[in-house]
Amino acid sequence: ATSANRFGAQASLRLTSQIHLGGWFGYIDAEAEDDGNGGLTEEGDNADIFTWAANLSFIDLGKEGAVLSFDGGVPPKATDIDGADEDDDTSYLIEAQYKFPISKNILITPGAYVIFNPNHDDDNDTIWVGAIRTTFRF
Repeated sequence: ATSANRFGAQASLRLTSQIHLGGWFGYIDAEAEDDGNGGLTEEGDNADIFTWAANLSFIDLGKEGAVLSFDGGVPPKATDIDGADEDDDTSYLIEAQYKFPISKNILITPGAYVIFNPNHDDDNDTIWVGAIRTTFRF
């Protein structure tokens, strides 16, 4: 069992009517409530966990209602861990997607993302993912 205090801040800025910039930062102060994880943690062990992301969106690009977005950030990363080594490496995630309205009730959103150093380990292969989402509104 683990308890945690979580803190975060986010901001969004409309640079123009068609260009939006945003981001957030998170910090978690986690504490083990009992011995666990195969004896690797002891009650009272602490870890600091950080995460952040930023995004840039272009509104009505190509068609009214369309949105092109680029995002990037760091998935939660534990640092300053009691009784264990912290991650030497850092994972990064980068994403792009384009929400395109086909009609009033149908949106197609092709996108892709890439994760560098998955699981905060640069020995892991980079992960590439593509997706196409269709949204139907009734």
